[in-house]
Amino acid sequence: MSFQAMTRKALLVGACAGFAWCAGAGAQAAPDVPTEADLDRAFQKVLDDPTDLDSAFEYAGIAAALGDFEAAISSLERMLIYNPDLPRVHLELGVLYFRLGSYSAARGYFNQALAAPDVPDAAKQRIGQYLSQIDKATAKHRLNYGIAAGIRYQTNANSAPDTMVLFSDTPVPLDPAFQEEADVNFFISGNLRHQYDFGNQAGDLWETNGAFYTTRQFSVDNLDVIYAEVNTGPMLHLAGDSGLTLRPYLNTSFMMLSEDPYQGTLGGGARLGIPLGDQVLLALEANGRYADYRNSSERPTADQLDSREFGGEAELVYRPTQAISLTGGIHGRNVNARVEFQSYAEFGLAGSATVQVPAPVNLADAASQWTVVLDLRGLTRDYDAPNTIISAQTREEWEVRADAQVYAPLSANVNLFTGIGWRDVRSNIPNYEVQNFTVLGGVSARF
Repeated sequence: MSFQAMTRKALLVGACAGFAWCAGAGAQAAPDVPTEADLDRAFQKVLDDPTDLDSAFEYAGIAAALGDFEAAISSLERMLIYNPDLPRVHLELGVLYFRLGSYSAARGYFNQALAAPDVPDAAKQRIGQYLSQIDKATAKHRLNYGIAAGIRYQTNANSAPDTMVLFSDTPVPLDPAFQEEADVNFFISGNLRHQYDFGNQAGDLWETNGAFYTTRQFSVDNLDVIYAEVNTGPMLHLAGDSGLTLRPYLNTSFMMLSEDPYQGTLGGGARLGIPLGDQVLLALEANGRYADYRNSSERPTADQLDSREFGGEAELVYRPTQAISLTGGIHGRNVNARVEFQSYAEFGLAGSATVQVPAPVNLADAASQWTVVLDLRGLTRDYDAPNTIISAQTREEWEVRADAQVYAPLSANVNLFTGIGWRDVRSNIPNYEVQNFTVLGGVSARF
């Protein structure tokens, strides 16, 4: 059977399965997502007649759509026992092994599919894309990077409190020069990840991550920011195929405010990844750092913030489907500053959801999905001592942040994005209460 004939047959019996590639069908609407009942029905048909290739292909497609790649692979490889000359099956097996990260097996099946007669140009192009990704994933040195640029509006760009504040526990009007001010800024952010593969069987590697962020305000120019951060360390795979990972790391960062050096940090930590099944990952992290602050004409007492910080967090990630990722976590941090009234203990909770949905307006050349990211965080801070210039009370804070962003692809690497955010800080001392609403938009690219 030729590749084209096998493809036509696959489209008839496997279109509902949601396979990654169908010749000539890339721009069609996505089929209904199958259910476990569909999987059971298809499996029963395979049991009734294991030699029926149509039933085996249908079962494999439904299993793949439900994320059970192992079952899909088993069904397709069983088809090759009865007929090894099925190039369409070789292609689908290559895609499934690629999704599992078994790049050697994926490459073998892709090459078998390419060796078949009458391979359509669309299939050759798709296989070439997968082989290129495999080359990147299996190279000793791997480099990924991204950049984003946009514009942001904030109702309280300078994080100012209300118009009345305390001075020696006496309410006084806040100087208009320091009151809440709305502003717009341009921003650019970038990130880079380099991985060096040690080439051992465990898959250990050395990973270095860098991040860069800068803003330029329209009005509140004393809050122009330049920030850079780097962390580096090994990613170790423990206990064979258990999926357990450990990443100790060192990190450093540097920040400038209004073109003056403001903060530098040096520290390190370790992150332990513990898989709790195929869809759940628990991550535990401990870290510490020293932060050095520099005085300037704008901030003459910044060095009071010099501190040693120690913290930890636990994060649970649940991915019920390829299109949905849910994350929840807790963290704690203790900051020992140069002056006692700047020292505090912090505790926080966080939750986020990332969901891919069919594009309501398609901006790319082919059918695409938009990504929606929702994030909610809450934390408390309890300070060690009062700042008696302001109040005899010891400062306490409660903060809530909520953000939502949408990413719409323009191409395989470029997205438009927009988002809104809300920050609300409440305190027993009005000097530290802040409310700020944010709207942003821009373009991002990842390579």
